[in-house]
Amino acid sequence: MNLKSDRAELRLDARQVLGLRDAAGTRVQCLKGALWITQHGDREDHFIAAGDTLMLDRRGLALIHAVERTELVLYEPTARRSLSGRIGGALLAALRAAGRWITRRFGPEAIADHHWRGWYGAL
Repeated sequence: MNLKSDRAELRLDARQVLGLRDAAGTRVQCLKGALWITQHGDREDHFIAAGDTLMLDRRGLALIHAVERTELVLYEPTARRSLSGRIGGALLAALRAAGRWITRRFGPEAIADHHWRGWYGAL
């Protein structure tokens, strides 16, 4: 097994099962062989073969069953910011946009522009 910070490369023998808990956002890539994947609360089972990828989208238990000898890679989910972090980021972006607008209208460049076009031409 080759473990890196954002991915794990695994080999499973035929009929071997790997269980993952709360792995929503984890990407499963089948390099060689075939996998049968089922997730808690999902009415569909997924079969992927060499070259296929599946993104796990459910919390709870996910079972990855090797149909035959299989090589796969598990990619760690990307960190998702909390709701308050996303709202804060949106507010910060809005404040930056407002700051750019104020600078264009009333900053040094606007004053120099007023000299040439007149005060009312800049608005």
